Amino acid sequence: MTEPQTIVDSSGGTHRFPPPLEHDYPVIEGRIHTRSLEAHVVDHCNLTCAECCSLSPLLPSRFTSPQDLARDLELAARVLAPRVFKLVGGEPLLHPELLELLRVVRRSGIAPRVSLTTNGLLLTRMPDACWEELDAMTISRYPRPSLSDAAVRAIEDKAQRFGVRLNWKQQDRFVTMSVPGRRDDEGETARIHARCWIRERCHLVYEGRFYTCTRPMHLGRWLGPAHDLRDDGVELHDSTPRTLLAYLHRELPLQACAHCAGGDAPMVPHRLLSREELTVLRRRPPHLPDAEGTPPGPG
Repeated sequence: MTEPQTIVDSSGGTHRFPPPLEHDYPVIEGRIHTRSLEAHVVDHCNLTCAECCSLSPLLPSRFTSPQDLARDLELAARVLAPRVFKLVGGEPLLHPELLELLRVVRRSGIAPRVSLTTNGLLLTRMPDACWEELDAMTISRYPRPSLSDAAVRAIEDKAQRFGVRLNWKQQDRFVTMSVPGRRDDEGETARIHARCWIRERCHLVYEGRFYTCTRPMHLGRWLGPAHDLRDDGVELHDSTPRTLLAYLHRELPLQACAHCAGGDAPMVPHRLLSREELTVLRRRPPHLPDAEGTPPGPG
């Protein structure tokens, strides 16, 4: 496990990683108030980071349509009241309809703040109209490729101009959440689920379902049809605050937890996957062993 540490962010504030678990979900006027809710509007990325928590280097291109996002937010807004709604990826700036997605979120009234999470490499070409729709932005900065000083200044100038709060997130290390195949130790899987902070900080809406964790969506697409993890989420169209609270407080691990080491797993230095690694990982389903009997892993 990763030992808790205090990290100073770009604004001079501090936070703890792994973050503490918080189980307080007040229900106010029929809606469950949560820290955040996000939609992964693309799966692919312009980087190939090993141990990417979204498995972006290994997944085919996918774009969420504005119509699908609007439908998901209409369902979610009936029972959920997150403090911030995040557009995430992959790299969301690869989406050709990013502006319309932002407008869909704003019109939905799902949250008082709208945020975007990006690696920043494409930000200098993002239209001003997109900046106008944002309240906040988290920019993950990697050792390679790195943003130039000129790009950082240009981004900060734009943020100041449009009143967008920036959170510069230095990503020198990645959590090793990948496991080689499915874990059979149910006790260990239950312990990982019990202490995992991701299920409280990375709530996701996708295809009409609410998930406490982003991993089922991505792992299900990577593992293939034989590993349908949709039941790790709950249908929103017939959910009530009571059913969602029961789901948020569940002690039973998700199916995806058996394929994951959890958010507090050991960390490794950031690196980019090579073309050869990507070829192997994209071609051979990870749950099938190689010639030596060892399933591959994304890291």
